[in-house]
Amino acid sequence: MVSTRSSIPSINVHVLDDQHAVLIENIERLEQAISNGQGAADLPQIIREVADYAAYHCPTEERLMASYDYPLRDLHAMEHRKFFDRLGEIERMVKEGHATAAAQTLSRLRGWLDRHIMDWDARLGEFLNRCGVD
Repeated sequence: MVSTRSSIPSINVHVLDDQHAVLIENIERLEQAISNGQGAADLPQIIREVADYAAYHCPTEERLMASYDYPLRDLHAMEHRKFFDRLGEIERMVKEGHATAAAQTLSRLRGWLDRHIMDWDARLGEFLNRCGVD
């Protein structure tokens, strides 16, 4: 299940749109690995790759928010922490051998990510576009 660029909502900030595409593709790899019953040894590595990329992406957004004095910066950053908390829950469940619970939590995480992009990131995109960032 590979994302096509057109299936990912655009916030009209190229660097962030490109990063969202990679993040979603990594999440989809994790979804596929869990649904295929991929070995427990592989899942922690895929989770780590998702977390590592998110640890690259979220600070990119947060630097842009700081650079342009985005008024919702602190609230938006708190939303990023929720993502990492949920990803940590999935990692714990996988380590404990609860693949079904991990899959359900991952499904909720994916829904949260989609909503985050369409709401929080879309508002950020509109703000940055008004500041001349595209």
